[in-house]
Amino acid sequence: MAPLQARGSRVWRAVRRIRNLSSTVALGVSLVLGGVLAQSSLATAQQVGPGLDPGFFAATGYRISSPAVLDYFQHRGGVRTFGYPISNEFPLLGQRVQLFQRQMLSLAPDGRVSPGDILSADVLPITHIDGLSLPAADPDLLGSAPQPTDPDYATQALAFVNVYVTDDWNGLPVNFQSTFLNSVNCADAFGTDPCDPSLLPGYALELWGLPTGLPTSDPLNPDFVYQRFQRGIMHFSRATGLTQGLLVGDWLKRVMIGVDLSRDMAAEARGSRLFAQYAPSRPLALDRPTDLPDTSLAQAFRADTLMAAGQVPGEPPATATLPGNVAQTATSVAMTATAISGTQTAFQGQTALLTVTALALTATAAAAGVGLAQLGTPTATPVEVVSNIPVVNVGCLGDEQMWFIPRKPNIGVHVQISVTSQRHHDVRSMLLGGPVDPGPVVEHIGPLGFVWTWTVIPTVEAFYQWTFFADGLRPCITSGFNAFAPLGATPTATVTSQPTNTPGPTATPTLQTAPNVQNFTPTSGSCGDSITVFGSNFGTPANGAQTPPGGRVLFGSRDATLVSWANGSITFFPPPGSPSGPTTIIVVNQGGSSRAPGQFTLSAPSGGC
Repeated sequence: MAPLQARGSRVWRAVRRIRNLSSTVALGVSLVLGGVLAQSSLATAQQVGPGLDPGFFAATGYRISSPAVLDYFQHRGGVRTFGYPISNEFPLLGQRVQLFQRQMLSLAPDGRVSPGDILSADVLPITHIDGLSLPAADPDLLGSAPQPTDPDYATQALAFVNVYVTDDWNGLPVNFQSTFLNSVNCADAFGTDPCDPSLLPGYALELWGLPTGLPTSDPLNPDFVYQRFQRGIMHFSRATGLTQGLLVGDWLKRVMIGVDLSRDMAAEARGSRLFAQYAPSRPLALDRPTDLPDTSLAQAFRADTLMAAGQVPGEPPATATLPGNVAQTATSVAMTATAISGTQTAFQGQTALLTVTALALTATAAAAGVGLAQLGTPTATPVEVVSNIPVVNVGCLGDEQMWFIPRKPNIGVHVQISVTSQRHHDVRSMLLGGPVDPGPVVEHIGPLGFVWTWTVIPTVEAFYQWTFFADGLRPCITSGFNAFAPLGATPTATVTSQPTNTPGPTATPTLQTAPNVQNFTPTSGSCGDSITVFGSNFGTPANGAQTPPGGRVLFGSRDATLVSWANGSITFFPPPGSPSGPTTIIVVNQGGSSRAPGQFTLSAPSGGC
């Protein structure tokens, strides 16, 4: 694959810098599975919270125990990049791994740390979850991707990103390329040491891998646009204008535990050998150990506590001991939810199995609150029902978890917010702070210990952030949920600010069906020969434009030089720089992409067209 034409882009400038490095360094920064950063001063990307242990995260109760993993985590953006840890370190198929909300990090025997291909077909084979319709990997795009064994892989991989990852799609500022390039900044990677910006795109490549699909809108919610990579899925919301990675690590944990799986997710997840493997009562905590050799989940999901971290006083008094009939499990909770007035979801008589991992709020998700996530001074909530079991007023235990039923609510639907702990907190002192009044709290005893429940109704499409205070002063856990417009609702037209001499708003563009390439002619030729592809659903240019919105023809990895574009045929020339040999042809529009059958054989000079 030849280098890019877009010589002014940030990716192109990074490619040129990488080319100027020695071959050893260039190969090192290009490794897809990455490696630990060369010796440099420790630069903590996030302030993980109070306490003496920088590897402990009270939001989820887990610790990064490996110094190598913690160093990699901090030098690659910390919580901003990975989210919070949601497991302990554990052996998986012969390697030490640890799950984070957005990723899985692997620790090799030689001490190298690398992100895993978490979206591979044998790990997390899902395209539907919680009502989201995610893009599958595009075999045509995968077929044209550079390979790690290529001698100039770093250059070719970043060139591939520059071609297929864009900041603008169908007139929407999806910012996928900017998000990719800004995954790791100088402060993350180098701390107070001198920064070499030319290495940062290589670090981003470590984290995301190559794109495995083109930008795609959600067929059930055109407000959402996704782009799939080897190690994550970027998500753009038109309502908030934010671009961020989806919580694929949290999804993988739900698959491994086998609980809290939506119906659309469960069907696909059964194709993973990790599905419902967690069985804490069995040897190695594995349900089917023959499917996972050299694996143990016995310690994977036992959350550390603030007590174990030495950050709170000693053991609580004996009066705080839970009754013997309360299950002391920290892996799942079975809650029977009653039918909630005003919702269309019937919970009566059903059991919702929930994972222990609360949706810990990341910095990027907090920004999605568009004002709602600003947590003001919390106010005490009136108590409706309380238990007569003695309470312990010594703050957070560290095992507090927060859940939402439903997890992905629509506007106007009642949402139950439940907090659990093995310690009996005093309802007269506890607080739930958030953007709206949570109303009275209801207390009861459940399988995880004590459960406190509030009910709220989201009224706008936004992120709702909540913080639980056990004693009114110290926050125990922060989490949140996104409220969505009801399925099938017509999205509001997007109004774009325009100059005073330009009348009227600009409405949301109509999404088009994916193209279908049937054939092309001729099948071989030179740089000056025109090529015509035939098919359907290419789209029709409007208002004098050369192409419909999002329309382009990729000749190999380059944008072809277009001559004409019609709904059933497109004529173009091979673009400058195209090398000799078989070349793929891909037609792209706002609905998707289609690869032409066969390849065009190009005869070009040694330096390309």
